[in-house]
Formats: sequence, C-alpha cells, structure tokens
Amino acid sequence: MRGVVFVFAVVIAVVGAVVAYDNFRPSGRAASQAGSSSAQSGDPLAELAGRLLLPSYYGQQDNAKYELQLFPAALPPDPKIDLPQPAGARLVGSSLRLRNGAPTTLDAVLDVPASTPDVAGLFEQELTKLGWTTAPNRGQSQGGGFVPSGMNVSRTYCKGEQPPWYSVSVFQLPSAPFDVRAHIDFVNPSLGFGGTYTGPCSAQQAVPAGGGGLNKLPTLRAPDGVVLRGGGGGMSGGDRQSSDAGAVSKLSVGDIESGFEQQLVAAGWTRLAASASGPVAWSTWQLPGDGNWRGLLLINETGADKRSLTIRAELVQN
Repeated sequence: MRGVVFVFAVVIAVVGAVVAYDNFRPSGRAASQAGSSSAQSGDPLAELAGRLLLPSYYGQQDNAKYELQLFPAALPPDPKIDLPQPAGARLVGSSLRLRNGAPTTLDAVLDVPASTPDVAGLFEQELTKLGWTTAPNRGQSQGGGFVPSGMNVSRTYCKGEQPPWYSVSVFQLPSAPFDVRAHIDFVNPSLGFGGTYTGPCSAQQAVPAGGGGLNKLPTLRAPDGVVLRGGGGGMSGGDRQSSDAGAVSKLSVGDIESGFEQQLVAAGWTRLAASASGPVAWSTWQLPGDGNWRGLLLINETGADKRSLTIRAELVQN
C-alpha cells in the first residue's frame, strides 16, 4: 500500500511540475509546444509524466502505438468534448490517450468553488441538455442518505450502448474547492485486449427500477460547519429506508436540521412539522411520487461537538 501511495505521489508531483514549468517556461519556447505530445515535445518533464501516466504494458498485447498528450489549463483542440464549467470553476488541465493516433480516453480536472450547491446534480443537468443520459441502473445506490465528508460521488452518462461513455466524479474536502474529474471513453477499453466488456451503458446489465438502491432518500451532504462521519443506509423490506451518520459540529441541533432542510426541499420533500428542544431537533416530511411516503429527520446532541443523525423514509399504509 505504501508503494501505491508513493507512485500516486510521484504522479501528482510530476504533473504539478509540468503545469509549473509551462507557466514559467523561457519566453523563447514556442507556445504551441505547451500541452503537446509528451513524447514529441522535447520536454523531459512532460515525457516523464507521460511515461508515468501511461502504463508500460500498453502495446505489449496488441502491438499498437500508445501515446499520451498533456494539456495544462486547457482541453485538447480535437476531439471537442462536452465539459460544463460552473461559475468560478478553474480548469486544471486534461490528458488525452491515443491508440495508433486515434483518441481512446480523455481525462479533465476542474476545481469548482466550495460554495457551489449540488455539484454532481449541476453536471447532470448540463450534460442532459447536451444529449447525455444517465447510465442504466446496475443496482448501485441511487441517492441513499448521508454522504461522509470527503466522499467521492461518481455518475456515468451515455449516448447509446456503444462509446462514448462519460463519467463525472466529484470529491469534496473541508474548506477546499470541489475536485471534479471527467473521464471519457471514446472506444471500448477492451479494444485490442481480446476482452468482451459490454460497458456501463449496456441495457442487458440493467436491473429493474426499484431493484436496488435507496431511491427514496436523496443524497445529503454536510452543511457548512458540519463534518459527517460514517454514514450509510439500510432497508427493512420494501416499505422503509433509512440512513444514519455521526457528525462533528459546534452548531446547535436546530441549525443542523435547518441546513439539511434546504437539501430536502430541493429534492421535492415537503415539510409537515418540526421542533427543536434541548439536545434534540426533528422534522417530518411528505415525500414526492407515488405512494404515501413519509420522512423523518432526527438530530441528537451526544456531546459538546458530537451529533447523531438519522433520516428515514417509510410507506404509510392506508
């Protein structure tokens, strides 16, 4: 594990060096070389980054020529890609992998301001406008209650069963911008390796709607001033779904409940009643959609800066 961490650290350091070198390169270096092919630019730092980021086994099984191009603070001019950039976002850069001169994958890195609400939802909304649809359900949790602070959220999008396939991952850290990674497969990753990978957009692998995931609970992220720990969800039969988490915060239980209120309203929940008294705050909700589903949000103060949180959705039988 220490070896893996070391390799990732080297990769990050080298890519950072490439960006810094590009920003402060001698004025006599042609600007057109910035972000060009790592092996052909004559830049030893770019070549090293390319060698580290492109696995050495590429080309051994299919005798193809693989190449990596780096684009600090930019996207490749070709192929053009759909990459929403929220207000205030900073494009850190991108990389393009090619096989025999044709694009195979593209990766881009964005910093999105920490004040941006529901970053994953924003990307989904913008990509939907551009003709992308969410990948068929594989039985993973779709939503699912409290998300621990710093947890990665990833969603995949399709324009059909065949590539391109698009994934967006959002990583949140306290007091830092959202780290957003976009990845596009232009061809099936098994190309040239004799595989039979059907891909994330194949309808044959989808499970029926409601076959998995806590689809009655929206994703709930830590409000400002709250750090969520643990988290997770559970189901009891098909008529009850819940998620529990611990939290570290100096905020009152009432203020924390109000912080989650905005997210629940945005998910279509309607507040029915609420109360905050002493160490406990709670609210009850009516859920949207079919069936008489009711929700309960409960915040309990368990220490000077410790809180326990529960969110529950339950089908009320008539």
